[in-house]
Amino acid sequence: MAWRSSATAIVILLKFIGIFVSCDDSSSCVDSDPKCSLWASQGECQSNAVWMMANCRRSCQSCQGGDRAWKLRTQIASTYENSTSNATKMVNIESVRINHVDIDETKQLVRVFGRMVMSWMDTKVAWDKDQWGISWLNFYWIQVWTPQIVQMNAPNPLASSVSGKVLAANFTGQVYMWTDFSFVAPYNFAYEDYPNDYQRICYKFNDKRYFSVRFKVSPEVKTKQHDAISEAHVSGWNIEDLDVTDSKYVVQVLGNWKQNPFDVQPNNCELCVGLRRNAAYYVTEMLLPALVTSALTLSSVVFQLTKTQPIILAFSIVAQLLGLLLISSRLPTYTAETPTILKFAGFNLFTTSMLFIVVLVLRKIALSKSTLPPPHFITSLMNFTDKFLPFSSTPEKEEEESERGPYAHVAYTLNNLLFTLFLFIYIVAIVCSFLF
Repeated sequence: MAWRSSATAIVILLKFIGIFVSCDDSSSCVDSDPKCSLWASQGECQSNAVWMMANCRRSCQSCQGGDRAWKLRTQIASTYENSTSNATKMVNIESVRINHVDIDETKQLVRVFGRMVMSWMDTKVAWDKDQWGISWLNFYWIQVWTPQIVQMNAPNPLASSVSGKVLAANFTGQVYMWTDFSFVAPYNFAYEDYPNDYQRICYKFNDKRYFSVRFKVSPEVKTKQHDAISEAHVSGWNIEDLDVTDSKYVVQVLGNWKQNPFDVQPNNCELCVGLRRNAAYYVTEMLLPALVTSALTLSSVVFQLTKTQPIILAFSIVAQLLGLLLISSRLPTYTAETPTILKFAGFNLFTTSMLFIVVLVLRKIALSKSTLPPPHFITSLMNFTDKFLPFSSTPEKEEEESERGPYAHVAYTLNNLLFTLFLFIYIVAIVCSFLF
């Protein structure tokens, strides 16, 4: 029974020691100054990390792992040498997530906001897990080597930013860094398929110490592409794809290096975002009016040079002008290319206007009272042509029949032939513009 009571006493003693250690850890995780929370909210934990982590441990959340973790940080900091060498560091891009995309079509600028996770091996921060009893450790000082990300194709050096760095490492020396980035790039929007256009904007970034860091994109970045863009917010657009690629670590001197010794392409990593305009109004406000007015123009041939035919064509012209006003209000202010819908609208308006003028001329010919009949070969040619036209060139009797002249048959045949020709032209234009 004596050994059982001794074992019970040891268990109680171990529990007491554990409680004492935990109390010691929690009691040491305090702020030494009442203004620590205010300073932490102002970003002092990052800008003045050494002092803040030592004196404002609770506000800067530097208490993970207790005193053992803090002692381990202190030991690593005292022995760590952040010296540069000629060796190229390999940095893996583990994850990319897009939070927001801001598009300014007037200035032709696209800004993307997101978060990126990178990792690299740094044996100078490795420790003995069995000795310290810690597998993971967060870092709060700025002396540890980290990639210095800069955007290569920004409009100016201050336009982009990489901030909010959070560092963590495991006992093997594998370091992970979480960063919030804001990249902006000038982009020449292609409006040929407007408003169903697709734009692909790419952002090139690199370490500011050229050729000292080589980036490698992890395969998980591509497999988790849907998750990376699922929660992104962008007004008026949909994010269709996200692609992160690393360039080959090759320095290329283009042309004759003696003539241009500074034409060097540094290695970099590229983040590309594919955007498609959210044009829910496209069919009802743009495509449908264009097709309806086209059908109205072509159907006017049914009225065979009566007063109704030019009236319908005139109505179609007015409707197209109103449709152009709507399209112009939707179009961007600056475009380097003419959108397809605008090309078709221009073609439709030009064709309808031309047909309107031709119909007025043919109607005038049909009502002319010339005493000289048309030549016989012309009459024979018109009769032969009538056999292949979808509409008859001998319209029904109307009030204007008494006013028709000897050239009425010729005018009717030319009218039907012209509209049949433009029917095929319209079919080709619609297929090429909206189906391919």
